[in-house]
Amino acid sequence: MRHLASNDTDGGKPHELAAFLASKPNDSSVDFVVNSIKELLLTQKVMPGDRLPSETELCKLLSVSRGSVREAMKILSALGIVDIRRGDGTYISTGGGKVVFDPLLFSLIVSRPRFAELKELRVILEKNVARLAARNADDEDIARLRSCVERTEALRSSEQRDYDALLALDLEFHETLGRAAKNGPLETIYGFVMQYFRPYIAQSLKKQKTFSRESAEAHRDILDAIARRDHTSAETAVEDSNEIWESLVLKG
Repeated sequence: MRHLASNDTDGGKPHELAAFLASKPNDSSVDFVVNSIKELLLTQKVMPGDRLPSETELCKLLSVSRGSVREAMKILSALGIVDIRRGDGTYISTGGGKVVFDPLLFSLIVSRPRFAELKELRVILEKNVARLAARNADDEDIARLRSCVERTEALRSSEQRDYDALLALDLEFHETLGRAAKNGPLETIYGFVMQYFRPYIAQSLKKQKTFSRESAEAHRDILDAIARRDHTSAETAVEDSNEIWESLVLKG
């Protein structure tokens, strides 16, 4: 764990933190502090677990008021970016905390994209996720995908119309698929997009008078292609699955 301050040194050289934060754009003071910390993370000048400079030091580094720093830290804490430890300091989050509302998901919502745009985004991401999963999935990933498919098929064949359980299994399948790709950034972005699609998936399920056999078979096709390490068939199965899903969403 590193403790960062304005006079920190790294290998005998002045720490880059002060120089990096020297120029202040036309943002509000609070936005400037928030964006500065985000930039430090993106450029890896601070890392998860690092302790940030004190409130007083940040005021000097950024030429902002103490109130602006405090308000910015509240925002960053709510986003899950920093962890404020009373009596100890403020640290870059290691990811263990629960984010109240993810900023990427929020930006998707406020941009009000058209359904066609969202569908294209999902297909692009999901095809790449499936392609990587066909190459990288281990036995445990495939077993988890198979479990999702088999439990879904059992639920669909039963007389019980448990839409909530079916929705949970659908989302579990996609979460497991994302994990099987073994690409952290792609898994995260894919997860954000699937959160956005949750109400659409629920809507498609409730529009069905009977549980769609085609929809269940589409997930099995994805699973089978991944198990065979056939990335081309996996991508094709994703396209077919999304066409079936879209027809259910748009169904009157």
